[in-house]
Amino acid sequence: MIPSTLHGPSIHLKKVSLQDGKQILLDSICGDFPAGGWHAILGPNGGGKSTLLKTLLGLTPHLGTINIAWACNPAQRRKDSSHIGYVPQLTPYDPSLPVSVRDYILMSLSRRPIWFNRKLPNHVIEAIRRIQLLDKMDRRIGDLSGGERQRLMLATALLRKPSLLLLDEPMTGLDKEGQTISLEILSSFHSAGGTILMVEHNWQLVQEYCDRVYWIDRTMKTYSSTTDFFQKTEHQSQRVPTAL
Repeated sequence: MIPSTLHGPSIHLKKVSLQDGKQILLDSICGDFPAGGWHAILGPNGGGKSTLLKTLLGLTPHLGTINIAWACNPAQRRKDSSHIGYVPQLTPYDPSLPVSVRDYILMSLSRRPIWFNRKLPNHVIEAIRRIQLLDKMDRRIGDLSGGERQRLMLATALLRKPSLLLLDEPMTGLDKEGQTISLEILSSFHSAGGTILMVEHNWQLVQEYCDRVYWIDRTMKTYSSTTDFFQKTEHQSQRVPTAL
């Protein structure tokens, strides 16, 4: 599912702003995400974390400059830039929709109609086995648990062979076993050289796995390491007076 070597891009933001009516969603954000890093995006609810990921995907009109610096080799650059893996926030799914796990995979990975060829390649079958959903191939998506849908989304994103992953709360809905499976897969992607931007609320997980922290609350503050972030956060919390 994951190549032995990836050429993850770096990302450079310069005065990136986004406004919805009178509401400012992103306010002149500047910063860099180094290539091959596992970058945690933290911040309060409504601070603009999901909006930033959608802006990087080109799904929102914005001001400012976003530069995704793909591999220097032109052939590799063309290959990488056509595939960004994206896992959106987990949302409710209508169980009445007649879309099976197999249908979802075929629609995600093939440009042909799903009835043209319903056979899945061996590497896809192996990927579905790795996320422990092989016995649910003909089950409707709406009948899966939230954690099973989340694992399916991650596997499908990776099967597109990206070198950049944008993940919006990918651990939501996962039980302990599901988290372990997903983190092993993401660790392999990171070790191979892929770049990860991950919105996450579990700070313990961030401290254990991520390289850098970016705090988003309309503006963006960059911390050089997770250690730097947690040390400064702890120091600031100690300075807050206790209410009597």
